[in-house]
Amino acid sequence: MVAHVKLKWRSCYISVVMLFSSFYLSTGYGGFKRSDMHARRSSFFPHISPQSKVPSYGRNYKASIRNNSHKSKIDDGNDDSEETLNATAKPKVNQLNEFLDSFLEVPDSRLLAGDLLFLLIVNFLLQIGDEIGDPNFWLSGGFSQPVKMPTTLLALIARDSKMSISWVLSALWNRSYSTSSVAESETALKKSLEIWVDYCSIRILLEIGGSVLFSHIPVNVWSLAREVWYTAIVMAFFRFAYGKIWTNRF
Repeated sequence: MVAHVKLKWRSCYISVVMLFSSFYLSTGYGGFKRSDMHARRSSFFPHISPQSKVPSYGRNYKASIRNNSHKSKIDDGNDDSEETLNATAKPKVNQLNEFLDSFLEVPDSRLLAGDLLFLLIVNFLLQIGDEIGDPNFWLSGGFSQPVKMPTTLLALIARDSKMSISWVLSALWNRSYSTSSVAESETALKKSLEIWVDYCSIRILLEIGGSVLFSHIPVNVWSLAREVWYTAIVMAFFRFAYGKIWTNRF
């Protein structure tokens, strides 16, 4: 009985001591604080964060897996979009290159050189007509007046450039620089007419554009009509003669 009472008192004494020590440590009177305890626990167990019992490296590992999977999905989406754009852009680029190659194709370079030469002849004929039709030309002595640098040389160069650009573009559009376009007389005349129609359209647009944007003067309709008329006659004759002579020779 006495031993049993002693055991009870001993257990009560141990309980009181443990309660007092826990209170002593929690209130900070013993020189320790909760933060110090957490710091000590973190120093001994660095992989355990004080806010959670889950290891920090485990949370970081899971977060890195989620971020990497999200980035990989974004990268895969970007790669798919780039491949789609490239797949759609390549056919368009190829079609444009094929169109430019076919449009700028000149199988017979002699025919192109002949067009440019006879357009220059047309331009000189127009300039001679302008000079002869001017009354001052005859008052100054006509053909017997001394030769000098013409004052209209710049205008002649500008008109020849516009005529050459218009004719070559219309001929390229109508695929008229192949030998087959002048192989027969009827074909040569027909192609010349097709080129001339487009040539007239381009020349009208160039004159109207130059008048509105640069010169701000009205278009000389008479001069333009005479130009396209001379061009039709001379260029049809050249292509007809070229088909008769050069295709049989070469």
